Amino acid sequence: MRVLVVIFEQLIPISGGGTPRIRSIIDVLIKKEHQVSVAASFDSNTTETLQILKCNRVVPLKKISRLDRNKMVKYLFFHPLNIFKVFREAIKFKPDLIIAHNSIAGLAAILAKKFVHSLVVIDMTDLIFEYLSSYNELSWIPNLQTIGEKIENKVIRDSDKIITISKAMKKILLNKGAENNQVDVVYDGVRLDIFSPREKESINLKHKYSNQAQNIIMHHGVIDPQDQPEIIVDAAKKVINKHPNTMFWLIGHGAAIINIKEKVKRNGLESNFFFSGWIPYEEVPSFISACDVGIVILPNIRSARIRVTLKGFEYWACEKPIVVSDLPALREIVEPWKTGLFYKPSDPKDLAEKICILLNDKLLASRMGEAGRKLVKKEYGWNKLATEFVNICEHML
Repeated sequence: MRVLVVIFEQLIPISGGGTPRIRSIIDVLIKKEHQVSVAASFDSNTTETLQILKCNRVVPLKKISRLDRNKMVKYLFFHPLNIFKVFREAIKFKPDLIIAHNSIAGLAAILAKKFVHSLVVIDMTDLIFEYLSSYNELSWIPNLQTIGEKIENKVIRDSDKIITISKAMKKILLNKGAENNQVDVVYDGVRLDIFSPREKESINLKHKYSNQAQNIIMHHGVIDPQDQPEIIVDAAKKVINKHPNTMFWLIGHGAAIINIKEKVKRNGLESNFFFSGWIPYEEVPSFISACDVGIVILPNIRSARIRVTLKGFEYWACEKPIVVSDLPALREIVEPWKTGLFYKPSDPKDLAEKICILLNDKLLASRMGEAGRKLVKKEYGWNKLATEFVNICEHML
């Protein structure tokens, strides 16, 4: 079949977010010898991109960095252009199927469907318009969130199939007007060929960045305000009070990082924090391997209750125990006291207590990391999950 895959994120190199998921789906489509056109942002020219992806066609979209502090404003200006490019490619390529990641790319697919009569599958991993209230720079546009949610709801109703990441997310989609047989669940996962324990590299990183700390607590990924990551600083004060020789590594970047750095400075914790900035995707496993505990920070809001987040799987793949927010989607994949510990969302005291449990009981932490590695190898490898995703698409046709 002819398939147009659309994601409004940087696909080469992989930039996190939905890109590992979409890249794995593209790999399986090509392995099954489907004709594939890919519309995304690329940090490479067309010839290089075609060689890397091994697809039939590529459509370069306007690149907007997920780490840009003004990214939401730029999305408003550049996404209409990207939607037009996707529409034009659909008219030329005439795909049997369009796979679109999240609702804005989904809008482009729904518009194209009216002219080329393709089936549309929305890879729904987030409710992106629910984040708008976290970005003060958009306050000058009245009713933007309401308008965005109406667009998102229309995309949900008009798609032929929605594949989402949790049962909790499926319930939300049904409440937004999707039919039960319209929605399938394929969880997020991890690239097991990239993420695995890296002892040698971790030793070098500890020597370079740990300030001779005995314990390293790590958060990695995009650090944005909607996730309320400032709780890490409040929890760190309590952890350091009990375990003074502890560092917190924040691996990644995002719009919230400046406020976190200021809070760290106000609390006199500069020597206990390391901020890496953005690092290449392929280097993340080395940093994870250097840590003792991985944390997943999410508040108790609807857009967070439906997410499972890639970082949890990536910690597990590197045999690290995790402490995560006690939210419905994460409850679907984390078994308490076996593969991770839950903390009460937005409660820094409880977060600190759960971290300290793992620092005090190294045997428990080791067993959790081993159990997590076994779990992702069995259930959450991207090749297995992407194949499941593509099988659903093939069945539609």
